[in-house]
Amino acid sequence: MVCPRWRHESKLSALHIRRACEASLKRLQTDYIDLYQMHHVDRNTPWEEIWEAFSVLRQEGKVLYFGSSNFAGWHLVEAQAAAKDMGMFGLVSEQSMYSLLRRTVELEVLPASIKHGIGVIPWSPLTGGLLGGVLRKEKEGRSAGAMVSAGLKIYGDAIAAYESFCDELGHDPADVALAWLLHQPGVTAPIIGPRTIAQLDNSLRALDIVLDESALTRLDEIFPGPGGAPENGVRKKHFAPEAYAW
Repeated sequence: MVCPRWRHESKLSALHIRRACEASLKRLQTDYIDLYQMHHVDRNTPWEEIWEAFSVLRQEGKVLYFGSSNFAGWHLVEAQAAAKDMGMFGLVSEQSMYSLLRRTVELEVLPASIKHGIGVIPWSPLTGGLLGGVLRKEKEGRSAGAMVSAGLKIYGDAIAAYESFCDELGHDPADVALAWLLHQPGVTAPIIGPRTIAQLDNSLRALDIVLDESALTRLDEIFPGPGGAPENGVRKKHFAPEAYAW
């Protein structure tokens, strides 16, 4: 069977990895890349080919570390096993959607990442702005976008409870959302997208917020994760993927 030509010129084929890396180096005007991440899993390219291509880039000094994005837990395990077989260092990061409103990664991705030493980098930590104080902004006369408005129709009650709790804590909702992620095991740092220096300074306030057990429990009550909401005010200690067994 002859593979179609496009198969070698897209996704995670060795040829496309090399071409994409060379293009990135040219655009960035740099000699090497610190962290080179795969945007999505390629179901048709064997890991042996992927890691061989990555090993060449590392040997050439063009990339220091490799990561993934939007991988399932079993993809991470498969990638690390193949890397070990080939004497490679393996993945150092996984970039996943993760926030108080989007906690699916707690089912498999976080446990797998922690087990295999992969740092998790959450993207969309404010869920498109829903956790950024949207109701407060509306009261100030600032209109929300179409996606945020649609989200409020679904999560409006939870968002109202969340912003009320943030007022009790004395912190902005966006800062609490970032701080919560920093309190989660396996998380290295959330990805933020400030447009101004002031917005960057505001995001950095999250580093100084300490959420105690009662605060974390309340946030779990407002936004239950895959393991469910706390019972009788007590956070569940056994999380996915083994929560069902306890």
